[in-house]
Amino acid sequence: SKIKAMVKRSHFAIFLTSVTSVLSKKDTTSDECGVYLAESSTDHVLGSFAGKPYRRDDAIGSRDSVVQFVDIREHNRHLAGEDDGQRLENFLGTCWSGDSTAGMNEGAEVISAVGGPCFSSTGHVGMINAVIYQHSTLLRTDTDLLSSGYDETTSPGRGAFTTYHNLTLLAVDKIPVGMEIFLDFGMEYNQYDDTQKANIDDYRKMDEAMGKMVEFFNKHAESIGEKAASEVYEFMKKDVLDLTAEKRAPAARSLLPDTYHGLQGIIDSGGSALFSNPEVVKDLDWLKMNGYCQDNLVAGISTIEHAGRGAFTSRDMRKGEVVAPIPLVALNQGRSALSMMESEEDAEEHGTEAGTRTQQLLYNYMLEHPKSSALFLPAGGLTFNINHGGKKKSNVKMMWSTKEWSNGEAAREFGVNDLSLVGAVDLILELVATRPMKKGEEVLLDYGDDWAKAWNEHVSKWDEVTKDATYSKSAMILNEIHRVQPFPTSDETKDDDEDEEQRGAVIVCQLLYDEDKIERRRNQDGTRTKVYPWIPHPVAGEVHLKSESAFRGINRVGCDILERSGDEKSGYKYVVHPHMVEGLEILVKNVPHDAIRYVDKPYRSAQHELSAFRHTIRFPDDIFPKAWRDLVGEEGHDTKDEL
Repeated sequence: SKIKAMVKRSHFAIFLTSVTSVLSKKDTTSDECGVYLAESSTDHVLGSFAGKPYRRDDAIGSRDSVVQFVDIREHNRHLAGEDDGQRLENFLGTCWSGDSTAGMNEGAEVISAVGGPCFSSTGHVGMINAVIYQHSTLLRTDTDLLSSGYDETTSPGRGAFTTYHNLTLLAVDKIPVGMEIFLDFGMEYNQYDDTQKANIDDYRKMDEAMGKMVEFFNKHAESIGEKAASEVYEFMKKDVLDLTAEKRAPAARSLLPDTYHGLQGIIDSGGSALFSNPEVVKDLDWLKMNGYCQDNLVAGISTIEHAGRGAFTSRDMRKGEVVAPIPLVALNQGRSALSMMESEEDAEEHGTEAGTRTQQLLYNYMLEHPKSSALFLPAGGLTFNINHGGKKKSNVKMMWSTKEWSNGEAAREFGVNDLSLVGAVDLILELVATRPMKKGEEVLLDYGDDWAKAWNEHVSKWDEVTKDATYSKSAMILNEIHRVQPFPTSDETKDDDEDEEQRGAVIVCQLLYDEDKIERRRNQDGTRTKVYPWIPHPVAGEVHLKSESAFRGINRVGCDILERSGDEKSGYKYVVHPHMVEGLEILVKNVPHDAIRYVDKPYRSAQHELSAFRHTIRFPDDIFPKAWRDLVGEEGHDTKDEL
């Protein structure tokens, strides 16, 4: 699978300057669209483009939700090596890994379905200008949801909607109006080591070198003459680059103009990256005419009871206007692919019988037609947040895109088994306003009569189904409690009445530490334990996308809190014992309060509840292609929900 690996080189300054601003600021929008969806400049794939200028550390688009699903390869291991197995991998290749969106603790293998610019932006080896800001999901808060009256222990919505939200795309460089937004999917994906192709470091180093060259020739070219100046330039291009850039010399040399007279023009154009790739900047009027705005929606608490979060208009919308584009990703044999069967071990823990079938939470977000074996992921910006309004309250409907750059008509002629080969660029729905909407109005869609019937039955049976259920405090509740209150030490938790095995959540720490500043603490038995100071540890001598920070998924580890100092005013700091390599006994001191969280134990969060509501969203019959209707029989399959 080519699941997009999260950025391994994230800019340390992001975490110093943006921790408070990105997480505390509410989404702010204006009449100008901030980010557009259109065909990428790199290939016939989707791309995202800036509708306004962005500075480094600016949030791009609206903060979005994430849907985590677990162990899907394990549950579909019977497909390995078969065509259906490859179709599944094609679907997974459009998703992110769970450690990039804070979902890594949900199961053994966690994969994240995302939408909006996080889904539609592509990669570029040399022009990375945005990253998924992991801090935003790792340290998300749920004060808004919990203060709205939602009670996860009694609500029929328990486990029916994702609690992962605030997914933020962050600019790591200046992005001019019209420029395509490029993400870093990892060295292998981006061909970072290809010596014939300039990468992001080549562009930046050569921009610096060209600036120095311009200074040199402005100062000396006239005095030494044209011939000598040209010879010096050729010497720089060949010998100096061979010596300094070594194996990167061919890629670096490709960025230089034929003569030194062209150096200033490259600098004036915005640097070697933009000069070499002018097609990555689209005219704003072209984007307005041919693209789709991706930030017409913002997240908020839904007005629909038990629905969790909803999607609200960020600006006034006219009747017939596209509220959101929805790129689709087909999942072949989707009902089966998202089905999970209880093992004997799981059944014993859940109090059920082995072989009980359940569905992934992702099932609730998929579009389904009863006469098709495929399900479809709606990967638009904040479309995961759009709730059911029924025929009376719904204010949007789905229509097929007619954009010239999307080959939608041809894609709708493909058979179901070939849909995994069709890119989302050719499978775009438009969510169109059926009446005028004011800014701040919740966007509601009709999920279909079968969904409404299943939900009403689920609600009516909820009290009976859960009458004997007992729930321990979830990570969401505990993190809200300890947003201000200090985290307990190990000694303090010994007095907790709740049995350790019954706790559904554990403490984790975001840890990196300075290995050069080791201390040794003498223990009572005479041994010594190594103690390191906590730091959001930049790699020495490296800058901009080449440094590490503690606030990343891969740096989250289980830990025991041994000591606590400070107070609410000055800030709490902790000494922790990380659960790392067996036999490696260390302590980390000065760990800040924000670097500690509760997380639900694997398979213990609400989304794994067997009683949680599961049902797909109906794909409207009047727009569903005939070529995709592969199930025989007039009624198709049975679409009853599974409780």
